[in-house]
Amino acid sequence: MKKVLVATAMVLGFFSLNAQQTKEKNSENIQLIPKAGIAVYKQSMEGVNGEKSKVGFQAGLGVNIPTGAANFSIQPELNFISKGTKIKNALVNQNFNFNYIEVPVLAKYSFGPVYVNAGPSVGFLMGKNNAVKAVYGKTKTIDFGLQMGAGVAIPAGPGKLIVDGRYNLGFSNISDAKGAAIKNRGFAVSLGYAISL
Repeated sequence: MKKVLVATAMVLGFFSLNAQQTKEKNSENIQLIPKAGIAVYKQSMEGVNGEKSKVGFQAGLGVNIPTGAANFSIQPELNFISKGTKIKNALVNQNFNFNYIEVPVLAKYSFGPVYVNAGPSVGFLMGKNNAVKAVYGKTKTIDFGLQMGAGVAIPAGPGKLIVDGRYNLGFSNISDAKGAAIKNRGFAVSLGYAISL
């Protein structure tokens, strides 16, 4: 009986150790993270009254790359995001959409399933509609900013379900008009799925 118990304990110990090593190995893999969600933006505009938040769409792909340091990784992304604002005053009552292809590069630190991230981003404007041209005139095509946020990675099937929230602080004045200062500011919430390579 003792031999059976010892053998059973050894087998269970072996499988437990193997499972732990597999888990650790998988956590160090490069992960692809397709994602989509909403973006709530409001531009900071000097000399304009009635700016309000507008809701837009965002979607993209992240690549989470382990650095070798415990719990620390780098996550570059390629995203589509709709920024802009809603202006509601005596003269204007309209949403203004600024659609960007955005490339953030985030430093990411994990505390178990929870993580925090932050890093610089650069956005490339994808053209303007007539309403934007009429109110804003000429605007710049590149928008530099800083992203910071947090999220949770929940094991689900072969990968992890990612719930991510971020604040995007725009540094660039996107207006070319003399004396004007317009900067993108907003929050983005997305749902993604991390796939280990």
